Amino acid sequence: MSDRSKMLTSLAIAILVVLVSLPAAAEEYEDLDEWLNVGEYFQMVDQEGNVILETGRVLAEGDEYLTSQNELYRVIEVDNDKRIARAELVEKVELRVVPYAELLQSAGLILAGNIKTEPRGLIGVYHTHNAESYVPTDGTESIYGEGGIHKVGEAFANSLRERGVEVNHSDNLHLPHDRGAYRRSRETALELLAKNPDAIFDIHRDAAPRDAYALQVKDEWVTSVQFVVGRQNQNLGVNREFAQSMKALADQMYPGLVKGIFFGRGNYNQDLSPLAMLVEAGAHTNSREAAERGISLFAEVVDLYFYGTAEASSVDEGEAEGSKAASRSIIGLVVFVLAGAGVFYVINAGGFGTALERIKNLFGNRLR
Repeated sequence: MSDRSKMLTSLAIAILVVLVSLPAAAEEYEDLDEWLNVGEYFQMVDQEGNVILETGRVLAEGDEYLTSQNELYRVIEVDNDKRIARAELVEKVELRVVPYAELLQSAGLILAGNIKTEPRGLIGVYHTHNAESYVPTDGTESIYGEGGIHKVGEAFANSLRERGVEVNHSDNLHLPHDRGAYRRSRETALELLAKNPDAIFDIHRDAAPRDAYALQVKDEWVTSVQFVVGRQNQNLGVNREFAQSMKALADQMYPGLVKGIFFGRGNYNQDLSPLAMLVEAGAHTNSREAAERGISLFAEVVDLYFYGTAEASSVDEGEAEGSKAASRSIIGLVVFVLAGAGVFYVINAGGFGTALERIKNLFGNRLR
């Protein structure tokens, strides 16, 4: 590539970064999520009336939910009075672990070799809703300031650090917990992204009945985690791949740890990066200690995906097929070359009989 092309590519990237960083209209990045009063829940049900999801979040038409069994449902009708969202089964999703470099390529971030395709070893962590807390441990569902969710985020960060991962855990406050929280936390997300991390995680807790997140791993009770992906951002396709990759890997390591992926209204600042994820660690009805244990298990998943053998294991089958195909290609090429050389030799010798006689004489002389 010419120096001029490299310069233009670098300029395009710089312009893209500036555009993403520009302050957006306030209403565009307000929290579109609506929540019921504490202890009240919305239910997503299938066409037979089976409960798919129970949450304190107000559900809307078009919202989607990927269950722990990887069945994707879409809300087609909402009864706000009864707090029921009726959903239809869209498909059974076959999850796969998409390698890191492939995600970057899907996002268009690999340009002219200016962006590395290998993880750097840095993860960003922050909390849009700082006040979120856990009733059994913190005594209340919300603390104005650093709520219990900060300690859960620190457990996540420490679990990664124990594995040699550098973590930038922001304690910036974005109070109060209102419709402008995501607009305020956008500045924090940009601060973290300026460090060029491999991914950023916005750690929350859900509002749901205790059993919705209770999970027993071996002899220990933990909370499962849930991912939230915003449907209203240009990175939706890659955000979805990233979230599904994390779930696919978690399903292999700790079945049930990821209870599902919610695709809801809003942006959640995921337009800033295709590798931005919102993680809900348990609900206000769970103990904070259980949430800390659950998020620490999820840290193992993150570590394996970015810095372990997750990428290799996810493509083992593909690589095996690729190796076989490559081997077949090489063998075919060798056969082709040998055949061509044989034809050339026969022509030069003046015929097949003469060529065969020369070969016999050659090997006969060498064996004497």
